[in-house]
Amino acid sequence: MDLQAQKIELMQLLLSTRKESVINRIKAIFEEEMEIVGSKSDGSIYTLEMLQNDIKDSEKDIKEGRILSTSDVKKHLNI
Repeated sequence: MDLQAQKIELMQLLLSTRKESVINRIKAIFEEEMEIVGSKSDGSIYTLEMLQNDIKDSEKDIKEGRILSTSDVKKHLNI
């Protein structure tokens, strides 16, 4: 059975289960594999990989001068 067929089979099993314990165990497996470090403001997960990518992007922005000083931010917010 190929990967796509296995995914479909798992989805069917997941949709048909009425046991919350099964859902919780599957969710725990995904959380463990994805190394979840937090959540976004919309409630979606935030993984270690996402954090590392954001850090790289931030470092690139700093290196290329795409930054604002604290005083610039205060001026923009009129505070």
